[in-house]
Amino acid sequence: MARRAAEGDYPTVLVGESGTGKELLAYAIHNASAWRDGPFVAVNCGTLCGDIAIAELCGYEPGSFTGADRRARAGFLDAARGGTLFLDELQDMPTIPQSVMLRFLETSRFVRVGGTNPVKSDVRVLAACNIPLKDLVNSRRIRSDLLYRLNCLSIEIAPLRARRLDLRPITEKCLRQDLHYLGAVDDSVWQSLEQCPYPWHGNAREVRNVLLKAMLIARLIRCDFPSPQFRMARGISPRRACIRVDDQPEDERKQNPRDRHRACSRVASTRISAARRKPPNCDCRSNPAHC
Repeated sequence: MARRAAEGDYPTVLVGESGTGKELLAYAIHNASAWRDGPFVAVNCGTLCGDIAIAELCGYEPGSFTGADRRARAGFLDAARGGTLFLDELQDMPTIPQSVMLRFLETSRFVRVGGTNPVKSDVRVLAACNIPLKDLVNSRRIRSDLLYRLNCLSIEIAPLRARRLDLRPITEKCLRQDLHYLGAVDDSVWQSLEQCPYPWHGNAREVRNVLLKAMLIARLIRCDFPSPQFRMARGISPRRACIRVDDQPEDERKQNPRDRHRACSRVASTRISAARRKPPNCDCRSNPAHC
């Protein structure tokens, strides 16, 4: 379905729970479409509220209202010209912006605040919501005629609990790219993760937060050496200095977490300072007694 959406230029609605990756899928559709050379402009529809909602969408002419800039300002429809406009959280869009988008989807034209001439803008429109489309219409949060124009094609994204096999690639991506963890993970961990009955209501976003929390409360404190340039100049190994709580004396181990963290920081500072004092041409590996 996503490939079909990328091949055409008609509006598409992505439906899925929070954290399922709707914006990532929309960006992938944009990059695989004929609009890839244009901008990808994401708009949170919940922020389009108040009297400036139309100005944010369509822009405004100089001095069109109190507090307006002396120069004309482009809106989201102008900024996305030749590219893709992504309407995120569609269910939170107020009534006035809905009327503007309804007219724009019909004619591909809009009028800036304070202006009189319609402006044409070639934009591919994608939308996303976390409520089923039927419930969205029944609750009257979105105009039915607007939804009919947006819903040329709808793509439903299954929650993470319904696709357990995606847990491993999502976890690996969070570990490597987001949390910068470069260590190895045992295969038994992946098997336990896929078989875990936890429902993951927050989907990929919850997975990332759980991993971050696990790394923060882990009993391993890692302290980086100085910058790579400094390490190369001093001949210091680029590996990190690892200090385990279990290696500390018994009296320090009984301290509260804050004092224990300070004790580990002092040990790390001592090791780093000792490494910095080594001469640039130190031959520690071949001759340990040299230092």
